[in-house]
Amino acid sequence: MGENILRLIKPADLITLVNALLGFASLIMAVQGRITDALVLVLIAVIADGADGAFARYSGSGVLGANLDSLADVISFGVAPAVLAFIFLGSLGFLAWIFAGFFLVCGILRLARFNVAGKKDGFEGIPITAGGFIVALFLLWLNSWMSMAPGTVEAYVPYLEYMFILLLTLLSLLMVSTIGYPKLKNPFYLAPVLILLVVDIVFFYLDYTGIVIIASLLLLVLMFIYILSPVTRRFYDRDKRAGQSGV
Repeated sequence: MGENILRLIKPADLITLVNALLGFASLIMAVQGRITDALVLVLIAVIADGADGAFARYSGSGVLGANLDSLADVISFGVAPAVLAFIFLGSLGFLAWIFAGFFLVCGILRLARFNVAGKKDGFEGIPITAGGFIVALFLLWLNSWMSMAPGTVEAYVPYLEYMFILLLTLLSLLMVSTIGYPKLKNPFYLAPVLILLVVDIVFFYLDYTGIVIIASLLLLVLMFIYILSPVTRRFYDRDKRAGQSGV
């Protein structure tokens, strides 16, 4: 007889389960038409995802840890963002199915590869957390903008839809790419993201839409800096080698 499942669950796993429940709640909000609430729950899930990793490093992880984390991430950063993307692209018909589904499939493949390969010193392809986070940030920024100044945005919606398709495609391909990305553990890099993320969430519930727009946009900029980091690192290494060879 196998071991009791409750004995296998560690404290960090409880936070992982909270992550999964936040993703589930986001889906329920989306079904109810409460799109911005659903998007913010994805942002809260990002905090839970980071917290379970930090807690696991502090208190230790159990045999369920890695697989449980991937299953939770599929819900919060795969299924939930894909459904929200589909809702936003709904007017495009079959294209909404294709690109939202492509994002979900790439996210699942990326997690499956991570579980098999298990790189410890970095990531191969961007993490699904980053992909889902960017999708939620973009849609939260856009929804907040549309609610604050609907008349100025409506004319740009078709262009924004195709911009979002390009973003979804880019994120999907980066998740299944072999590009190396660092694991960000340095507080110097994490602190600005965490502060802005908390500001974004808190001021959303305080109904300060202008601050939500600014915080979401700044977070998007920081996430794109992370996405482009392999390119900038390559140029830096090349210039460094050229400088050393010239000495």
